[in-house]
Amino acid sequence: MLHHLAAVGGSLAKRYIEDGMEVNDPSGSNPPASNDEAILAGLPLAIYFITGLLFIYPAIGVYYTAHMVFPTLAMIEDPNPPPEYTPVPLDTQEDSVPSGEFEVVEANGKPITSSLRATHRLLWVWGQEGYFRGLVCALITIFCTVILAAFITVYTFLPHFVGSFIATVLLTQLSTAWVHIVITPPSARPWYSRTLPFRYVFQATALPLLVHWAASVVAVEIPRLLAVIIGLPLRLPENPDDNMGMLLLKGIPVAALAILLYLFAVIPAQVILRRVQASLLPPTEDTIVPFDRSFKGKLDPAVLGGGSETFLTMRDALTTFGREGWTRLVKMYLKVFGITVAFYIVVFATFALESVIVLIFK
Repeated sequence: MLHHLAAVGGSLAKRYIEDGMEVNDPSGSNPPASNDEAILAGLPLAIYFITGLLFIYPAIGVYYTAHMVFPTLAMIEDPNPPPEYTPVPLDTQEDSVPSGEFEVVEANGKPITSSLRATHRLLWVWGQEGYFRGLVCALITIFCTVILAAFITVYTFLPHFVGSFIATVLLTQLSTAWVHIVITPPSARPWYSRTLPFRYVFQATALPLLVHWAASVVAVEIPRLLAVIIGLPLRLPENPDDNMGMLLLKGIPVAALAILLYLFAVIPAQVILRRVQASLLPPTEDTIVPFDRSFKGKLDPAVLGGGSETFLTMRDALTTFGREGWTRLVKMYLKVFGITVAFYIVVFATFALESVIVLIFK
């Protein structure tokens, strides 16, 4: 839909630019446009530009906080918090945020991440800093991964998806630091100071990263293969109206397979990876949601008297995430999907309304 909006906006922009060129045609066929007419000709573009700027802030909230931060908190939250945690009310003011080991709980005792509203209130305790926690680290991680993957692909002649995996493994310290930033209270420490030794992080996350990468590749390539087998074009034909009904029918099993693979392959792999990364959290760091550092007795970390060179295995990461956790996580993804659809509708309706108004007053 965003591509469609961009195409519509581009067509309108081209139309107004051409209109402006015709008005200011130096050949003499049209008289020169006055300053007021030139301003009016460029006004629609200015309106679209300002509207786009106004949507940047909510877009970050939807595509970053709701899509990435909320699920990460749900993946590590323990519905049965250990007794060491002291509840803190959700209406805590930003200038009186408590320090030390704590959690924020709902009055009804349900997990925070069982409710989008409660999760939102939890992060907003610290204002924008809490709501967009880890954004700088995430952007740097994505940028470095893209650049490094492109470098590996160009100079080693490996397929891009292989180069992307190698880059992800080499930058695993950054992604692990991002998880730690997300699940802990905001800190004055710079994000790069949260990175752990590479050897330690690599030992813990290499295999989960491999599984997550493989699941992501399978979730894309298997539906693509099915589309080729049943004759569904990977790109829309030039005249889709002729066989749109057949394309929709063929697209149903492809979309269903993609959804199933995402639910039963990508999400479990991501849960394993995030929980393993969370197990590397230093014992001096506190979390903003209830977090069982022992993972139901599977670990004996330093905070409980064990050694510091401990991390969660893939099997333990999966088995310690119970049915309640899976149900809560799937519900969260469904709610986030609903928010995303609503955001698309609002964006489309806003630009469509502006386009209608522009055409009326043109």
